[in-house]
Amino acid sequence: MATDDDAPIPFGIRADTGLPLSGLTDEVINALLGRKIEPNAETLALSNRADPASISFDTEGGVDPGDLAQAGWGVIYAPSVSQPIKDALQPLLDHRKAQAQPFKIFDGPDGYRAGDTANDWLKRHNVRMDVVDPEKGVPFYLLLIGPPDELPFEFQYSLDIYWAAGRLWFDTADEFRRYAESVVRYETSATVPTARRGAIFATEHDFDEATQLFMRQVARPLADGENGGTSVWKRRKYGLQTLLGDGATKSALAALLRGQAQQTPALLVSGSHGMQFPLGDIRQLEAQGALVCQDWVRSGAIKPEHWFAASDVPDDAKLQGMMHFLFACYGGGCTELDDFDRLNKAPKKIADKPFLSRLPQRLLGHSNGGALAVLAHVERAWAYSFQGQRGGSQIQGFRDVIGRLLTGQRIGQATDMFNMRWAAIATELSDMQADLAKGADVPLRKLGNLWVSRDDARNFLILGDPAVRLRVEDMPPV
Repeated sequence: MATDDDAPIPFGIRADTGLPLSGLTDEVINALLGRKIEPNAETLALSNRADPASISFDTEGGVDPGDLAQAGWGVIYAPSVSQPIKDALQPLLDHRKAQAQPFKIFDGPDGYRAGDTANDWLKRHNVRMDVVDPEKGVPFYLLLIGPPDELPFEFQYSLDIYWAAGRLWFDTADEFRRYAESVVRYETSATVPTARRGAIFATEHDFDEATQLFMRQVARPLADGENGGTSVWKRRKYGLQTLLGDGATKSALAALLRGQAQQTPALLVSGSHGMQFPLGDIRQLEAQGALVCQDWVRSGAIKPEHWFAASDVPDDAKLQGMMHFLFACYGGGCTELDDFDRLNKAPKKIADKPFLSRLPQRLLGHSNGGALAVLAHVERAWAYSFQGQRGGSQIQGFRDVIGRLLTGQRIGQATDMFNMRWAAIATELSDMQADLAKGADVPLRKLGNLWVSRDDARNFLILGDPAVRLRVEDMPPV
């Protein structure tokens, strides 16, 4: 049984060594002791969200967050977004304008400005960080358009405390167009291309603690149910395809995305290591966060045939109408500075600039029709995403998000459990640091574990339109 003193386990493999990423050292945690959490709008908002009296609130009473005609929809542009990109997104904007009230385009002076915090931006629109009232002018669903080196991950994290925020960024205007047209086509076609079916892809290496833990505490309980109970898939009347352990190969994942054995699943859940390439490696931009498949045997160097990157998504993949819940280190993106290494109070540089991982971009902007959305992790993903404070399996958050997606909730609303967990842990950590400042005896490892847990919950993000949802009622039965 794990304890508060056990080191958290990350889910990533170093490309240069073929070894798992390291956890926290005592030196790293010691560096935290000199860092103070200054009260600001974000910490206050997190504290309010952690209050049991308001923990379930996202929109103001009387506003249905599932109804765009009440919750509204908007897009926030970063300053450098070009007109060709805006033109490429126009089909999606026209579609949402016909559905949403209010509908807003935040651009130019109204858009994101360099250096903005989420609170700065909200203040300019006469709104505070609080339960959302769309009639005040900022819709509940907000799509951010901009690269993370210009429109920071932190802006999205903070905005998402109360709002439903998603992000899109591609290298070309054509990818924006393909995504926009894919969403509109999925939401307006007479039939849907996916079946009422899910899929779980999870590796389990006999030499690797992290993947064994995920298999034991997440993949199998999600697939089979816990303690003899019914699985979330059966409760929602979904079929389930499992690619677990020896079945979680690179070729099997490609076949699943092609819809070869069965029709494309509506929801794919994957759990594996993600690839980490060091600063200066020419492969970093293309393959950071690529999924390490069961093909990896650790008898030698890890090679491209062991991981599934953007370039491995088949050209004939059938992705339209699919969502992907991707759990792996760097699966969603990479920061410029290491979130979890502040030795000597100087963050370690891990990339030339922050960027989104290519795999979800490829899934969303696919030329054969893109996925609806990808829920993934920025920076390292840790076992605390699915563990309680003492190491036991706590997959209620995973199961809650999956269950809500399967019932047809919009992804920005369905994933709110992660924000509530972030709020609860952040409040506990703040209280602990206050106790520490007063001279209380706080175990070093416990402090570090809470810190990891907080940032781990925060660093999940939605790539894609946060208002997309599965058309459950239109899916053919399995």
